Amino acid sequence: MKIATPANIHAEFFMKGEELSGIDGFPLLSPHQVHGREIITVDGTTDLTAHYEADGVLLRVPGVGASLRFADCAPVLVWGSDWVMILHSGYKGTVLNISGEGLRLAGGRALGAWVGPCIGREYCRDVAEEWTRRGVESFRRENWREDGGKVYFDLAGEISAQLREAGAGKVTLSGINTLTDERCCSYRRGDLKERMTLYVRLVAC
Repeated sequence: MKIATPANIHAEFFMKGEELSGIDGFPLLSPHQVHGREIITVDGTTDLTAHYEADGVLLRVPGVGASLRFADCAPVLVWGSDWVMILHSGYKGTVLNISGEGLRLAGGRALGAWVGPCIGREYCRDVAEEWTRRGVESFRRENWREDGGKVYFDLAGEISAQLREAGAGKVTLSGINTLTDERCCSYRRGDLKERMTLYVRLVAC
């Protein structure tokens, strides 16, 4: 699906079974995702052949593509006037506020943001787990609830709030639940290897 962005940004989200296209002739940075909040900044000095472990890419130069892969975690696209950033915000990344870290790294107010298909409010964790407790402490109260020894989290709602708090302008939510929508890859529905892809690059204008 094409994502509505300014003319100097090419952004697409490829759903389950869709082949990555529109990237021919462009270097591509696809870091190994580790469920953290490390973000790679791509400028004129970046070694595009290096191995990176990160969950975000900030592009400051045109002609270089970046991609991340998803199956229940949230794809996040954020842009300013002359930069664009993609983030992999799973549960841990959201607890660590990778969106806020990204806006800090970008160094200014974002003009817009998009939160793509991710697992809905059915996402739950055992109440006694350490990372569950960290989520309860960091998520806004309206974005989690406890029931029957489980805590249920609203990833998209929390990410949207984090983006607005960090200075994003308009935040658009796809509203697509990967757990219930057959067009999506979902780890919890058995997609252990297949993934969806968020691809972006700056276009020289």
